[in-house]
Amino acid sequence: MAWRVARSTFCMSLRDRFPAMLAGLAAALLFGQVASAPTASAQTAATEKVIPLPRERPLLIEPSAPMGPADPNAPGSDPLNLLQGLDVSPELFATPGVDLSKPEYELQVMARLIEDGDMLLDGLSWRIYSAQPDRDGSFELVDESISPAPVFLLPADDYIVHVAYGLANTATRISLVEGSLAEILDLNAGGMRLTAIGAQDEPIFARDVSLSVYSSEQDEYGQRKLLVEQAESGKIIRLNAGTYHVVSRFGDANSVMRADIRVQPGKLTEATIRHRAAEVTLKLVNEAGGEALANTAWSILSPGGDVVKESFGAFPSHVLAAGDYSVVARHEGNLYSRDFTVAPGLDSEVELIAQ
Repeated sequence: MAWRVARSTFCMSLRDRFPAMLAGLAAALLFGQVASAPTASAQTAATEKVIPLPRERPLLIEPSAPMGPADPNAPGSDPLNLLQGLDVSPELFATPGVDLSKPEYELQVMARLIEDGDMLLDGLSWRIYSAQPDRDGSFELVDESISPAPVFLLPADDYIVHVAYGLANTATRISLVEGSLAEILDLNAGGMRLTAIGAQDEPIFARDVSLSVYSSEQDEYGQRKLLVEQAESGKIIRLNAGTYHVVSRFGDANSVMRADIRVQPGKLTEATIRHRAAEVTLKLVNEAGGEALANTAWSILSPGGDVVKESFGAFPSHVLAAGDYSVVARHEGNLYSRDFTVAPGLDSEVELIAQ
């Protein structure tokens, strides 16, 4: 009975001490401080020795899986909505580029030919440009009108105002930042009216004359800038004040007259151009007064031998400036020639006999 009690007591003592012994053995194995069961002196030394704490190790994060095509059925696959909570109504973007912080002011413009002159009431063309050029150097067209005195409603800013009156034009820069403005532009312009007549003061039909207006300045190649092509005889041409080079061509040959004409501001300049020329009809006949031969080639030459005009036919007609000429006719391999003179304003017929 006593043995059973002693055995029971031993077992209970061993069961109570087993966890502590197991913890001590695990610590010894972890830090490599014991290789066998500790003695009493070793236990005393162990209680006095400071056991270092384990070294901290960085937390390892498992790398995320490579990104692939989004699975719309997978949970959490909805894209991040960057516009959440913002007002993206289309009305907010209906007028892009408009600075709502700038007030709008009225700009009224008028034009006159000269300072202190009367206001022009028609024939004007207005354009408003931004004063700041684009990257390519051009200026943005903001507004335009053909009214004589238009009123533009513009945001506060700087602008270039351009007005054209025929070929006359001018421009000015205005600042519309402090309030509405009324601006008057002086064109410093006048008018030119051209009329072409013959040597006997006879009028020349518009279909027979060509009037062109060029600038007076010439470039390095001696060329002038063409301003008006096929100007109508008797019609007023509106131009800035200055000198212009006018070329009048009568017919299709060498009757060409040139003149430098000065336009004065606020005045109409009348210019009459007289052509010293006449119309000549050519005929090749077998006998005097006979019928003209068809299939004839013609060459009109100057006294120096330069070709003035070439043509083909039975009886061609050309307007030639007054002077002396030679004509050569070619028909069926034969050449025929003759000298003749053109008198100013006297139309004539030049007949060659095929002999």
